[in-house]
Amino acid sequence: MSAEQPRTAPDGPATFVNSFTLRTTPEEFEDAFARTARFMERQPGFLGHTLVRHLEEPHSYVNIARWKDVASFRAAVGHAEFPPHAEALRAISTSSSNLYLERHSATVEAR
Repeated sequence: MSAEQPRTAPDGPATFVNSFTLRTTPEEFEDAFARTARFMERQPGFLGHTLVRHLEEPHSYVNIARWKDVASFRAAVGHAEFPPHAEALRAISTSSSNLYLERHSATVEAR
């Protein structure tokens, strides 16, 4: 841990951000992603996710997933049933992902 990093233990809410660039149609990607999402939704500690598609680049997506804690996320991706999901997405897209610890959050009701 560098001196600049927060000294927060990885036991609070975690956010996984994954950017995808497709090598297939958006429909095929969304079908494969939906199968992975259904698997993740059954995992302990999963709080929810949002998949968004770039407005002007329809082959570009970002998924933002919230987890109870880092351990829950790591257990899910370490599950024996997870590799086929990751392989299916890698076969049709390239991705870049990062895991973040929550530092501030706000929710506003629709007006």
